[in-house]
Amino acid sequence: MSDNQRTNPFDRDSKTDTRLDDLSTKGYLVVVTRAFGPTGEDIIAHDGPRFSGEPGVRIRVKQGELEEDVVLSPFHGDSSKSYSEPFESGKPCELFCPVSGAPLDRIPGMSTEEGGDFYAVYLTEKLGRGELVAVNNIWGNASSQMMSEDDMLMRLADVEDDARD
Repeated sequence: MSDNQRTNPFDRDSKTDTRLDDLSTKGYLVVVTRAFGPTGEDIIAHDGPRFSGEPGVRIRVKQGELEEDVVLSPFHGDSSKSYSEPFESGKPCELFCPVSGAPLDRIPGMSTEEGGDFYAVYLTEKLGRGELVAVNNIWGNASSQMMSEDDMLMRLADVEDDARD
């Protein structure tokens, strides 16, 4: 089936265009157009659902016995995702690369209020030496953070300082 023949709620829903208005209050939108797993695999869902015309980011999610490749919106700050499994909101998940099956890299020193952790989706082929989006592993918690190489170095230095104290 070609992309033109494919249908999904993000392409048909009239809210698809207007939901981006709320994201652009800063005067710009950040769209993830390249994403890499922990060993350099391309995890953009080129053949998956589209979000306002853009392909999403595919991550394998496991929660107990449930497992599925979930496609996240590429628009930073947009909590939309495409999935079918009944994951339980507020519960932690394990996050993996859908290509290699390798677990996503945990980011030291970052956690959610619910006790979840943040994991790296790399934005360049430099992986840990480049920019990333930090996504958390609590289902239903859409918080994420864009991080530069400098941000990561500062976070790692803080973690090391805390370990020495």
